[in-house]
Amino acid sequence: MIRLATLFTACAIAATPAFAQQPLSIGTSPAGSLNHSLGNALGKVIGDTTDLRARVVPFGGGQKIMPSIVEKRFDMALLSTSDIFFAYNGQEEFAGQPLKDLRLIGVTFSYYLSWIVRNDSPYKTYMDLKGKKVAIGYNANVSQRRSVLSQMAAAGLTEKDFDGVPVPHVVRGADDLAQGKVESTSFAVGAGKVSEINAKIPGGVRYLDIPNDEAALKRMRAVMPMGAFKLLQPGPGLVGIVKPTWVQTEDYAVVAGTHMNDETAYKLAKMLYEQKEALGKVASAFNRYDPKELSLDRGVPFHPGAIRYYRERGIWPADRK
Repeated sequence: MIRLATLFTACAIAATPAFAQQPLSIGTSPAGSLNHSLGNALGKVIGDTTDLRARVVPFGGGQKIMPSIVEKRFDMALLSTSDIFFAYNGQEEFAGQPLKDLRLIGVTFSYYLSWIVRNDSPYKTYMDLKGKKVAIGYNANVSQRRSVLSQMAAAGLTEKDFDGVPVPHVVRGADDLAQGKVESTSFAVGAGKVSEINAKIPGGVRYLDIPNDEAALKRMRAVMPMGAFKLLQPGPGLVGIVKPTWVQTEDYAVVAGTHMNDETAYKLAKMLYEQKEALGKVASAFNRYDPKELSLDRGVPFHPGAIRYYRERGIWPADRK
């Protein structure tokens, strides 16, 4: 009877591999951030459209998540291409410690950033905030800090130009704006937290135009080399964009570790290519990417499993290995 029971147990396990498979772990920024919302969307669509499972873990910025991917404590994340580039090549906060086991799965959409103020405030430009209380620091998230410093640089400003109020991350900065502790803070357009504070503040919030001439672009890229500018029009999901507004942009990419097996990476690349509509229904930012551009070169190697899928789809350049 014991042998028979053992045989039945072994057969049951063999017949249900999906239940035995460990879920993919997706590292994100804290709850309330755009990155966390995007991670949740990614995890849901992975579970809904593939035979893979995923769990989302709020953990911190890219400087915490990417070393954890290399250490096999996380499987993947959705991060800015500048952050991934610096980490892989051992630059900036990763100086002398390159994370060579990072691999791209796909380059997705551009995210949008600028500074928000109360809609009834007198501030029209970044320069209007000089000497005022604004959120600074962002020391719990190096990626967010880099973005904010690059936005200041675009305006020819530094943290010393403000009566700075240190915050650990953008979520705290948004809370401080809602509570009247600061006059402005940086946040991604389309984030749930912006909708939250917009509902709390009488009159709501609005984004400021980021300076966007050639000199501003040069100053910004000295801090965030893959950044760019875009003119956003008011529209659904763009809370705080109350008029045509210039914002900062940068690509998000799905990044994994070399420990991920080729078949899983292949399935993830396939999901990104085929399930844009499903992703966009959960998080509207995913509506912005072009599946044919998932294989764009961003200075970091792609996972072999993803390369195999993109070659099959005919979107992997013939002259790239």
